[in-house]
Amino acid sequence: MREERSYAVMSQSLNFSPALVQYLPETCTLLQSANLVVHPTVVRVVLHGSRGLGGGARPDSDIDLSLIVDLPVNLEATQLEPLLHVVFQTTFNAWQSEIEPDLAVIFKTRACALDCFTQTNWQDDMCSIGGYDCFGLYKVQKGFSGLVTHAGIEIRRMVPCLEIWRRAIC
Repeated sequence: MREERSYAVMSQSLNFSPALVQYLPETCTLLQSANLVVHPTVVRVVLHGSRGLGGGARPDSDIDLSLIVDLPVNLEATQLEPLLHVVFQTTFNAWQSEIEPDLAVIFKTRACALDCFTQTNWQDDMCSIGGYDCFGLYKVQKGFSGLVTHAGIEIRRMVPCLEIWRRAIC
């Protein structure tokens, strides 16, 4: 009999980074009141876009969040998309704000640690392939419907990024 895996939801208050509190107090307040919840496979949450360090948000602007996951080592290819969907739904369904979250579930496809998602300035030598379609992406908003491949996404266009939460390592 095949082992069924259960991915329980972690519904704890997230302790945001001091940088979020210091540089973006309004965004921090929004995130605290919105009930930001993440799935257990999420190891980092990264903020970018107009409610991030880039600034320029209008009252009706969404909030761009990348949920960076650490995929289980023994995850079968057929389990990837269903797991990423659960990760997305965990955050999306718990969200309690009129400001829409624009969520992307991000996972490694190369031997990097996705450190580019923590950069406030782009550096050309940061990525051996230039930061172009260099990570896995799952998105079901803004015209996307699941796993996204060859979308032409460039990290440099997402910078500045701010890591607002990181899972504590026990």
